[in-house]
Amino acid sequence: MVKGVLFDMDGLMFDTERLDMEAWRHAGRTLGFAVDENVLLALRGSSGPAAREKLRQAFGPEFDYDETRRARLEYSDAWIEANGMPVKPGLYTLLEELKKRRIPAALATSTSRETAMRYLRTAQVDGFFKAAVCGGEVAHTKPAPDVFCAAARLLGLDPAECMVLEDSPNGIRAAHAAGCIPVMVPDLTRPDETLRALCAAVVPTLEQVPALLDRF
Repeated sequence: MVKGVLFDMDGLMFDTERLDMEAWRHAGRTLGFAVDENVLLALRGSSGPAAREKLRQAFGPEFDYDETRRARLEYSDAWIEANGMPVKPGLYTLLEELKKRRIPAALATSTSRETAMRYLRTAQVDGFFKAAVCGGEVAHTKPAPDVFCAAARLLGLDPAECMVLEDSPNGIRAAHAAGCIPVMVPDLTRPDETLRALCAAVVPTLEQVPALLDRF
């Protein structure tokens, strides 16, 4: 029986993966360099230190990560201020169902705590989460299992009792390595057969997740 649900954030709860990729491109244009698709895909699921290292590998040791990150966040924040938080279909219904069943939810994201909490408040879902583990708060980022092990621990649960909802391959690999119940809700990347083998289920949107709660 599922006793807790661990949520990724970007690309899973909010349609912010595409926004984030465009924000990196904007930052690159602003500062005079091109961020190609391969670099953007490599950044998905990376916390600050990991993203810093990946970008320095791509652009050299003199790359100004802090200024680029500032330009990226400025773009993203302005877009959300103008358009609102792009909430994924089924999120509110799922959170209400978990509340009804008294199944606790925790956030497990590579995004910084400041940004993650702001996003939750903007979407008015912060009250649904009992705990959160955010970027830079564990030793190793996804695909290492650290973030999900830490989130399960904060809920007082064994990882095997927790369903993980993820959109990215690295997130699914991390959930599987943690011994959780990995459920993929694909966003930018469709699962291949190898990735599907790591999933307990693959569903098109969060709208299908409530029906899975009694399956595991």
